Amino acid sequence: MVVVGASGAGKTTLLRLIYGAIKGINEDKFRPTSGKIIIPENARVSILLPGEIEPRFGDESLLEHVYNKTRDESLAVEILNKVGLSDAVLYRAKFWELSTGQKERAKLASLLAERPNLLLIDEFAAHLDTLTAMRVAAKLSRLARQAGITLILVTHRAEIIKVLNPDKLIFVGYGTAREAKGEEMKRFLGE
Repeated sequence: MVVVGASGAGKTTLLRLIYGAIKGINEDKFRPTSGKIIIPENARVSILLPGEIEPRFGDESLLEHVYNKTRDESLAVEILNKVGLSDAVLYRAKFWELSTGQKERAKLASLLAERPNLLLIDEFAAHLDTLTAMRVAAKLSRLARQAGITLILVTHRAEIIKVLNPDKLIFVGYGTAREAKGEEMKRFLGE
């Protein structure tokens, strides 16, 4: 599912509300002012809200970081490969040694290593060039579908939305949210 809307319309707030409902967070910014968010009991969430909630990397290599979450070396390598960090040199790299785009992909790998069934991502691919962003989006979409992960992400990039080929497109606008249907969704995706 892709969430779109104007700046300040509430896209990030929607992700916070979903996350807060799953984690039982009782802070104002994670609770709706009215109504209720209903979440399945089996929800295992990973989230990326840049500058707010992000994976924490220590001084370990990327491979060690992902392995520490999965406890499976083959799976750790597979996850790094799936997000486009397949170079063996990058396996040994530390997070702080990476380029901005590589850091974005490392964060995705870290989230996937948590084995979520719900993945929330704000400002997806904001720091990736167009071609890399499209490749990572295509891989992430395939991976989410294959692994049965519900993916909810916010992006403003039309080329990313098209590559993701979302099942749902949600328009958020200052206290409202609505799903694009039929022809409206096709138009938005350029079909």
